Amino acid sequence: MLNYANIILGVQLMEKKIKIDSLTSIIFALILLFYIAVTLANVPMLPVMGKYIFLLFMFLIFILLIQKKSITKRELLLFFPFIMFSLVYFINLNSKTDTNGIMIVVNQLAYMMVIYIIYSITWTKFQVKSLSYLHYIGIPMLFILIFIIPGVLNTNVIGSYAFYLSFFPLLYLVGYTKNLKKSRILLIFVLMLAVISATDTRSVLLSVAFGILTFFLWKFISSRKIFFNLYFFLIMAFNYFVIVVYPKMYTWDNFHTLNNLSLQITGKPLLTGRNTIWSQLVDLITIKPLLGYGSSVVPENFLSTSLSAHNLYLQIGLQTGLTGLILLLLFLFIIWESFWKNRYDPKVILVSSFFISILIHQTFEVTLTQNQFGIGLLQWMIIGFGLNYSLNKPKNIKTEP
Repeated sequence: MLNYANIILGVQLMEKKIKIDSLTSIIFALILLFYIAVTLANVPMLPVMGKYIFLLFMFLIFILLIQKKSITKRELLLFFPFIMFSLVYFINLNSKTDTNGIMIVVNQLAYMMVIYIIYSITWTKFQVKSLSYLHYIGIPMLFILIFIIPGVLNTNVIGSYAFYLSFFPLLYLVGYTKNLKKSRILLIFVLMLAVISATDTRSVLLSVAFGILTFFLWKFISSRKIFFNLYFFLIMAFNYFVIVVYPKMYTWDNFHTLNNLSLQITGKPLLTGRNTIWSQLVDLITIKPLLGYGSSVVPENFLSTSLSAHNLYLQIGLQTGLTGLILLLLFLFIIWESFWKNRYDPKVILVSSFFISILIHQTFEVTLTQNQFGIGLLQWMIIGFGLNYSLNKPKNIKTEP
């Protein structure tokens, strides 16, 4: 059966690199498009069906990959923190029938499988171009959801899809075309920002801002290894400020002045209600800091609210304590460090910018490891491309610009 699947999927080992044929890449893009489309349409049962069709297809490719190439020591070291992170979630299940906790673990393993596949494949110009159509097809759907049939999908979800789908056409234009067409890049940004602005999602706008800042500061960030690593920790420090210091802003002497300024500029107050939940979650985490309260717990298990934590770091801290949080942050730092190896490649610069955006975005959402599988899938695909371009670069490519 595997030999038959090998023929159908067109997975080849050429020059010690894994390649998939054009038909397979088209099927991959179409299945991914189907899943995103039915998720956006919010049709009952179809998103679940689309998710498992996609995962089945990826599982077949994964099985063929590990048949064609052995997993190296470098790859084991790379993924070890994430494997341990998922293991902590498995150990921390409240019971053997903890369905929600089991699904979180399944999602995490699925993400790891997707990362490994994206990382292992040699992507051609045609294949990346095929993925870029996800943006051009998805954007009109997002406009329909905003202006024609509003209320079908959460605006934060719409804004997130608009941002992460823009990665694929940008990757094609930055990394696979000889003549960089600034007008097309501008069009992608205009369409993306139009959707995000219409949804009024400040968290996505802030993520985009940090991504753009990273892109334009890249020459300085990548000038020395110490600056490169320090930038990651500065981003984490900003997240810490938002999570721990931000909720206490109402105690500042000049809070009302800053709040009025926020109302004038954005039409929204500085404190949106998340500050109260975050402050309470921090207190809960300090009570059980080692392994938290269980893999599937959510704020409503402790607080009189039905709201999500809207913060990946707090959600993980609540569920698996500092153990799970440190393992995930270690994995993210290892990924960031890998970008250093091929830091002059425009594709790596683009991925690194999106990676920083993802870290900022997770200060306000919980999509990277749970909640909104489709958005998490796009985020891990972006990271997978970054690992691919950083760690699989040809030996004859110079490391200097």
